[in-house]
Amino acid sequence: MQGSDTAIARNAAGGLIEANSSLTRSRLLVSLSIGLALATSGFLIGWHLSRRPVGFGHPVPYLSYKGDAQEPVRAEVLASIRAFQSGYTKRDPAILPTFMEQLFPKNQDVLVLGTDSGEWIEGYPRVGDFIAGDWRGWGDVRLDVDNAMVSADHDVAWVTTTGTVGTRSLPTRAIRFAAVLTRSNNRWLFRHIQFQWDDRPETLAELLGRLIRGRSATP
Repeated sequence: MQGSDTAIARNAAGGLIEANSSLTRSRLLVSLSIGLALATSGFLIGWHLSRRPVGFGHPVPYLSYKGDAQEPVRAEVLASIRAFQSGYTKRDPAILPTFMEQLFPKNQDVLVLGTDSGEWIEGYPRVGDFIAGDWRGWGDVRLDVDNAMVSADHDVAWVTTTGTVGTRSLPTRAIRFAAVLTRSNNRWLFRHIQFQWDDRPETLAELLGRLIRGRSATP
């Protein structure tokens, strides 16, 4: 009888150990699954945020101040900015030589800084090539010319404004535009231009909300 009780106790203990082992394995698998899901979600969200910057409009009223240029000077400088905008609106390679001659000095320093890493463009010929590349593939550039901030000191003027860049396949992105111009023979010519992104990354709440809405709309 005692031997039988001992065998029963051993079997019960063995069963309990096996049950605990199975439970531990189940918990481990669940924990690993949750960890993998979180890691995958974190990777996907990080990748998404790095690939899909958004932001329409600007967080502060950048152009509330119009600069200190006198009205005649402001009008002349804005005429050059409008001519620059006109070229980026038409994006016609045939007008590029005239565009460059009208707005940039051939024999003086010219510098354009683009939005991307390495876009540090010096010299009249290279700037022309860079602008041609913009016209071919960057998108529809829209600068806020009328509200630009224009300041000046004698024959030097500096301009800052905002704008957007958009294409049919990508969301519109906000930009900031800054330029320095010098006056030569009653023409204001660009000596320095800088384009800079001015959007913000999509927040996690916005991302999740959009994903949920997208799934709800899927039949």
